[in-house]
Amino acid sequence: MSTHTNRVKLNLHPVKLRHLAVQHLGASWPVIAINVMILLVACLLIWVTVDWAIVTAVAPWTLAAQCTESSGACWPFLLEKAPLILFGTFPYEERWRPALVSLILISVSLVTLFQWLNWRLQVAGWLVAIACFGVLMGGGIAGLSVVPNAQWNGLPVLLFLGACSFACALPVGLSLALARQSKRAWLSHPAVVVIETLRGIPMVAVLFFGVFVLPLVFSGWRLSPVHAALMVLIAFHGAYVAEDLRTGFMAVGSGQWDACKAVGLSHAQSLNLVILPQVAKAATPALTNTAIGGFKDTSLIVLVGLHDLLSTAKMSFGDVQWQKQALEAYVFVGLIFFVISRGIAAAGQRLERLQHKG
Repeated sequence: MSTHTNRVKLNLHPVKLRHLAVQHLGASWPVIAINVMILLVACLLIWVTVDWAIVTAVAPWTLAAQCTESSGACWPFLLEKAPLILFGTFPYEERWRPALVSLILISVSLVTLFQWLNWRLQVAGWLVAIACFGVLMGGGIAGLSVVPNAQWNGLPVLLFLGACSFACALPVGLSLALARQSKRAWLSHPAVVVIETLRGIPMVAVLFFGVFVLPLVFSGWRLSPVHAALMVLIAFHGAYVAEDLRTGFMAVGSGQWDACKAVGLSHAQSLNLVILPQVAKAATPALTNTAIGGFKDTSLIVLVGLHDLLSTAKMSFGDVQWQKQALEAYVFVGLIFFVISRGIAAAGQRLERLQHKG
């Protein structure tokens, strides 16, 4: 009896193993083999990363001279160069100004992303944030020393362009989407031309046009490269937002409009009370993706002479003493981009959950 039981147990083990392998790794042995190889490579990469970042790394509080004897990361480099990476060539004694600007922009962005206040307070917050950016970064008011636009670098510029461009791109995109949906040809045809043109031209080309041509066209406005880049990003992202919203309009059936007319709602009331909430719900995943992509695209401003985090990171390891610390600089910048992008994604997921509950 015991021999039969042991035989059954022995026969069941391979079946269980195969069932677990099929359940977690794939439906066939070739797929299982490929997935196992991927897992092994992932484990190796994790170990290499942990070894470089922690095991053989030089602690931040130790002397930088120890970095020459270590094969791991040199974290004293970040203590020394983090202000340069974050704020670039902004005057050293005035770096509290870009730090305060960054804090204001992050706070207003969080309030907007997670909808902690009503839209009127959000609009007021953005107006205050934009005013603070101009005053604190430019100076010349309230005893603040004047800082040229060429010294507006790093994180504040990245946050300003990323957050403000998408915030302004939403109404621009909505206007273009509504115009494209219009039955009036004089509205729909120009909207189609604008959207398809901006979507069909590389962003770098649009940036070059905005930074180098717009200041010549609007010379009387004294348009700085930062503001020219902002105008270009608003237009560029607005075209993509318009297409995201158009998919939302397509998801709303024509019967919704008919139902609104049947209960006596005007076109504007139907749009505000019935159609747009459904459009926003359908387009939220696409808008979240556009927001993340648009934020990361702001790093392209380095190609037109503006210094973002990637540019200031190059400045940080341009020092002779720190020429071998390029990887640490780029890891630091990558973490900043990852944290901000993950925050946008989390806000989008929260908004989707609230919409489904509603």
